[in-house]
Amino acid sequence: MSDINYANRKLAQNVVALHAFEQVARFGNFTGAAEALGLTQSAVSQKVKSLEVELGVALFKREHRGVSLTIEGQRLLNVVHPAMSQMSNSVASMLERKSRPRVRISADFSFASFWLLPRLSHLRSELGEEIEIQILASQVPPDKLADDCDITIHVGPCGHLRKGDVMLLQEKVIAVASPGFLANQSKIKSAHDLVDQQLLTLSKPPTAAWQTWQGWFGALGIQDERSRNYISFNNYDMVTQAAVSGEGIALGWLGLIDHLLNDGSLVQVSPEVVVSEAGHIMSRDHESLLQGPSLVFDWIADQAASLETIVK
Repeated sequence: MSDINYANRKLAQNVVALHAFEQVARFGNFTGAAEALGLTQSAVSQKVKSLEVELGVALFKREHRGVSLTIEGQRLLNVVHPAMSQMSNSVASMLERKSRPRVRISADFSFASFWLLPRLSHLRSELGEEIEIQILASQVPPDKLADDCDITIHVGPCGHLRKGDVMLLQEKVIAVASPGFLANQSKIKSAHDLVDQQLLTLSKPPTAAWQTWQGWFGALGIQDERSRNYISFNNYDMVTQAAVSGEGIALGWLGLIDHLLNDGSLVQVSPEVVVSEAGHIMSRDHESLLQGPSLVFDWIADQAASLETIVK
């Protein structure tokens, strides 16, 4: 333990010198590093020299037109450069967010396309265009550390709601198709009649929680075997476009495809509605002091107020 503490103390004492070393290696000379760091050339040279003395090795070969790394210097750079780059990018991102409000929203494809985008201009007009809105559409929730998202909106079980989360849309799913497709089919009276129809499906990653045809039939107690293959897509936009084009029957999420039902592009095929214990859950870091994410979060929650469930 004492060795670890000693190394930590030495690291803390030499962070600035390590940064100077990394910049000198990047530019190949002390002049470029000094300009990048806002220091004098002699100050940068002194920091690198003190680091070499501290470590007991030469890190650079001093040459007529600059410097080149020694073997020990290259070994150190292989470790220092990725760490410094990551720290620099993180600090730059934080400073940018401080100077220019930015809200990054991770939402699954269906919610982003059918719920969020139609309301985006309304959001910007109410909250002001000085807030930069970034939407990252994804099939699965983001890695919180890697994707740096302020707000996430993804399908999850109601039981996973945390304090402050909002259930924007509970999952209510029906079977839908175009009027033209149905006109060419024998009469469909119930979900049992759909088992051997041409079904359109959204491919589902293992961690995804949304409804599938198998789950939809299972919720209705239908265990019949299918004799036809599904037509599968990895994007819900494509599923609905295929359904509107008359390629088959799709699952439709109420609250997302209502406009297609209202304008007659799609119709409900059978009377059954499957309501699951999942839905589109909106989350954010409520400890964040940034105003932009708080404003956008509250605006979206207000828009879905008739369906929201906030965990108290």
